[in-house]
Amino acid sequence: MPNPTFVSRINQIDAVQLDHEIYKVLRTQFDEITKYFAPGKIVEWKPEIDALVKCLIWNYSLNANSTTFGQQLLSLSYDELGRKSSILWLLALVLPTYLRQRLVDENFISSRLPPAYRTSAIKDYAERIDNFLHLLKFLWMLRFLGSGNQPRIIETFLGIYNRSSNRNKPRSIGYSYMTRELLWHGLIELFTISIPMIDFRRIQKYWRNIWSSKRKEKSIVLSCKLSENSVCAYCDQVPIFPKWAGCAHVFCYYCLEGLFIASDPYKCPICEETLYHSEMKTHLNI
Repeated sequence: MPNPTFVSRINQIDAVQLDHEIYKVLRTQFDEITKYFAPGKIVEWKPEIDALVKCLIWNYSLNANSTTFGQQLLSLSYDELGRKSSILWLLALVLPTYLRQRLVDENFISSRLPPAYRTSAIKDYAERIDNFLHLLKFLWMLRFLGSGNQPRIIETFLGIYNRSSNRNKPRSIGYSYMTRELLWHGLIELFTISIPMIDFRRIQKYWRNIWSSKRKEKSIVLSCKLSENSVCAYCDQVPIFPKWAGCAHVFCYYCLEGLFIASDPYKCPICEETLYHSEMKTHLNI
């Protein structure tokens, strides 16, 4: 029997995706609760835990209101879903995943099968069935895009359809999230382009000039002494290819050359002496 009411494909697909995301959120919260347990104790019961989480979601959504949590968020529900159909829907949701996880687990079946079948027959059959189910889901999604109803396979077997709780109300679309994301990405691109173009060394130099109490007269330094404890006045590391340029402090060649490329003249960060690129020298007294 065709569905008498029209429900948009977007709403139906979004409801399926929301159900999946709600399950993932609850599963993540359970992992956070049990992460301090003894290693390996929770992992061996993972299929049972997944089935339990799905049963809890089903009990408080489909079993109680004939609608999943994803459908409730989009004002959808199943049309004429009985108790028997609801239980079959749960079995179709839980059993295939549970059996696949348990059958593919070789540690679970190795002690129950002859050695000749432990790694070849059962695992091969399980993988083939799993691949077939994934292919069937893909083909069913293509069929849904054409027909516009029943995005899940189980809905066809049970003969249930999605219906809208607000049949006479158009679908409301909010653009607040999209606007916020566009503004955020625009600011990120602006900062990415503009920040590398700012000369922070020049800003630092102007700031020091504003707050400097008095100007020091330039002192004439004819030589610079390099000792075992000498460090670069800029990077505070052992100077590599030590240079000096008119004050008593030592710089790395790359540090001083880069500073002069950015700003010539440059003020020494320690003594505030004005340094010039033309005065950069290599001769040091050791």
